Amino acid sequence: MRHTVAAIASVLQLGYAAMLVVVGAAGIVAARWELATVFGIDPSAWSLTTQATMLNQYRFLKSVELGAGVFCLAYRSSIMAGGRASAVFLALVGFGVAARALAWILDGRPATAFIIFLVLEALVFVAVALHLRMSHGR
Repeated sequence: MRHTVAAIASVLQLGYAAMLVVVGAAGIVAARWELATVFGIDPSAWSLTTQATMLNQYRFLKSVELGAGVFCLAYRSSIMAGGRASAVFLALVGFGVAARALAWILDGRPATAFIIFLVLEALVFVAVALHLRMSHGR
């Protein structure tokens, strides 16, 4: 059972890291397209100053997402082994899950894709936390 949990946690952790890298990088490069396609927002409808400001902030947030993915890949073995890197990883995933859940409560039901992301991210958290608990007896 421990090996199965470890394998599932490892795959989910890698998938989460890869998703952060891909989605972060794509959002930096294709911010206007992503806003229009994924969110139905047309930045060209904003004033030039608002466009520049919002796209600047959006690309910055996407760079943080990319950086989080790079962390998850660079410290993959440390995350799966336990210790500080795993605590940071679980905080990263947990805060994301909490933010999505809070947004659902405060702002209303998001599109189905974002509910799926919430569920998958919660699964990553649970699988990695369970793996760490089983492998370290915590």
